[in-house]
Amino acid sequence: MADLTIASVVRDKGGDHMFVIPAATSVAEAVEMMVANEIGAVLVMTEDGLVGGIFTERDLLVRVVHPGLDPGKTPLSLVMTRDVRFVSPGTTIEAALALMHVQRHRHLLVMDGPRVHGLVSMRDLAYHLIRHGEGRFESALRAASQTESALRAASQTESALRAANSPEE
Repeated sequence: MADLTIASVVRDKGGDHMFVIPAATSVAEAVEMMVANEIGAVLVMTEDGLVGGIFTERDLLVRVVHPGLDPGKTPLSLVMTRDVRFVSPGTTIEAALALMHVQRHRHLLVMDGPRVHGLVSMRDLAYHLIRHGEGRFESALRAASQTESALRAASQTESALRAANSPEE
């Protein structure tokens, strides 16, 4: 039976490698790290080595770009999400996804007491379920793929009919 806990997701992601950045770092530097590593969030640490928050793509959009702040001069400490939601490594993936849905968060910190194990995204959890879900999602994926193919074929047929019925110039 597949291990469908947050611990297995962190392990598959390579939990020893987290993207951590000091709170005093500029938004521009954080964005460079996020782009270079193709990630949507970084863990922000205080000078004391404690979790200060996370900085996400949404934080960038809502708290930096929209108000017109200068990313090169704005420290993460002013725009990061401070109220970080977390789960323990033993939490099931389904429970974590439900929590993310209800609380409208895309990322969860994985902690066991004071120890930080990692940061997981909705995408990480969905991929893990698809890869290790023991066939539970295969039929849903197959149905979605068939629906997409049928819609594409219908669109092409409609375009062909429109072209055939349009008056020639």
